[in-house]
Amino acid sequence: MRSLCLILAVLLTLSISAVIQAKEPFSAMDVFKIAYAANSVVSPDGQIIAFDRFYMDVMTDTRRSDLWLVGADGKNLRQISTGFDAVGPAAFTASGDAVAFAAVEGEKSHIHLQKLETGEIKELGQNLSEPANLSFSPDGLWLAFTIAVAYEAEKMGEIPSPPKGAKWADAIVVETRSQFRQDGVGYLPFSHHQVFLIPTEGGAAQQLTQGELDYNSPLEWLPDSSGLLMSINIKNDVNKPWDTDIVRLDIKTSGLAALTMQSGPDLAPKVSPDGKRVAWLGHQDRPSIYHEHQLYTAKLDGSDIRELTSGNDLSVIDFAWHPDNQQYYIQYDERGKNVLSLLSADGSVSLLTDELSGWELDQPYVQGQFSASSGVVAFTRGNATTPTELAVIDIDGKVKTLTDLNQALHGAVRFTATQEHSVKSSFDEREIQYWVMLPPDFDAAKSYPMMLQIHGGPWAAYGPQFAANNQLYTAAGYVVVYGNPRGSTGYGAEFAHTIDHNFPSRDYDDLMDMVDATVAMGFVDEERLYVFGGSGGGTLTAWIVGKTDRFRAAVSVNPVINWASLVLTSDLDKLMASDWFTDLPWEAPADYWSYSPLSLVGNVTTPTMLMTGEEDWRTPIWEAEQYFNALQIKGVDTALVRVPGASHQIEYRPSHLIAKVNAILAWFDRHSKPAAGPADD
Repeated sequence: MRSLCLILAVLLTLSISAVIQAKEPFSAMDVFKIAYAANSVVSPDGQIIAFDRFYMDVMTDTRRSDLWLVGADGKNLRQISTGFDAVGPAAFTASGDAVAFAAVEGEKSHIHLQKLETGEIKELGQNLSEPANLSFSPDGLWLAFTIAVAYEAEKMGEIPSPPKGAKWADAIVVETRSQFRQDGVGYLPFSHHQVFLIPTEGGAAQQLTQGELDYNSPLEWLPDSSGLLMSINIKNDVNKPWDTDIVRLDIKTSGLAALTMQSGPDLAPKVSPDGKRVAWLGHQDRPSIYHEHQLYTAKLDGSDIRELTSGNDLSVIDFAWHPDNQQYYIQYDERGKNVLSLLSADGSVSLLTDELSGWELDQPYVQGQFSASSGVVAFTRGNATTPTELAVIDIDGKVKTLTDLNQALHGAVRFTATQEHSVKSSFDEREIQYWVMLPPDFDAAKSYPMMLQIHGGPWAAYGPQFAANNQLYTAAGYVVVYGNPRGSTGYGAEFAHTIDHNFPSRDYDDLMDMVDATVAMGFVDEERLYVFGGSGGGTLTAWIVGKTDRFRAAVSVNPVINWASLVLTSDLDKLMASDWFTDLPWEAPADYWSYSPLSLVGNVTTPTMLMTGEEDWRTPIWEAEQYFNALQIKGVDTALVRVPGASHQIEYRPSHLIAKVNAILAWFDRHSKPAAGPADD
């Protein structure tokens, strides 16, 4: 019997080994097989969860989305949108008997309403301009939403009409707007978002708002259905578009009343379950790029304002009321994770889950999303080896994953996990958290090339999240190192403020300490070190090669190279000019220059490739072009990769993600060997 057990154990081991060996490392075409959950919404009774399932369409090279429903118990999973893209989040009726969602079919947008019991679908609005912010009134009579309404642009002079059949150039465009261009959109249309109402039983939509204010905000109904709460820039300060306030819109008179008027953003109003108070997120503005979002509450008339989270040293990303009207679900970053906790009336915080995950497929950014109703919490869940799925926390506090959108992918692919580490900063002994990813067939006796990956923001954070690019880099045989140098979020305000008006700076030391600590582990070839990063990480990459020649090659993706040129051309120009520096470029040019990687270009010897989307309006392509031209003049090996049609988020289209990864790998491979020295005599 003992011998039989031994034989069975050996056979089982061999069987498991065969299964593992049958799996292949993550490959470029596997990018098109990824699906992920997003935009979860819990029904009013907590019984049903709506969510968007995003997937990669290999034939159109786009991300597509379907709306799905699933019971909070994990049963009755079904797709309710077919033949078009559902654009979430969806909205349940107050009774929970139906769900509405926006649908995009080609160039047309509609609002669909589906009865849950019968499956009957009807259209509430047709040929709309990207309807969003769907919200049903508590009395069940109305659906509120926002759409863009065009207006006529200013003209400057007149030209004669062209002859019949003639093809003249497009008319000139006169800009007087504070913001006329936006990353991911391009030149903005001449329109303002307005609020509309449509009867839930069908009929014509009526426009509630008019004028120059933009009402592109989530809509929250008052308990008696007499009005809506929203967040808008009621001051209409063109130089501070982020300075929003919570306002009440009367649906009978269209009159506006401000509940808040502090300097700084007030966002995401939500009424308590008992209808007595409203809570929202916001902060007092000051000349700093980093602020911690606090949670506030007040009576519905704006009186009795209370700040609930100021003593917790965290920045609230999102929140929801607890059914008891005294507690709050709050979402925030903490030490490389996106977490969901319960905030009690006394200010204490108790963790519910630290497994929230997002859908930034290319990089391991700390992200996530949740929704709550009737004590049930739905959230997006994942980790370094699992793209985001839909999960739920039931009323007993038990966590359960409801979907398995990537079952086939997990059955065929060996994903690379992360190892968490920390190192003391050589500058000031701060603890710096970082992660290491090893190649699939890692052998500690071998020596591997290493990539240092740097996150953007710079006020953002990496963590043990799924990242397709890192799976591809490790599959190519690289050790990947990434972490959260000073300035990263999730470590308190003081840590974040260390680079306030001081970027790049000592974050350089933190990154080098990660490299040193990893090299000391003994499996990294110190002669094959590489560095890359995007946005703020691209800026730091260009800064690093100006400070050291330690890296064999570098790739700087959509960087800031010259702060003076960036501040006046980015789609965030007003914010950057007011908060990133203490003075304007023409007032303190030396200050802008001292933090510009271009100021260090004279030191650069490292082969450095630049990469930027041709339609990037966050860090426009001329930033990379400046550095490329400077490196060419210096005689440094360089290349400029332009990504046609891509915005700041280069990797949004799956093929662009693959192309970016392969270009980086090719550049590093090109410089995998030392440059040839002079021939021996």
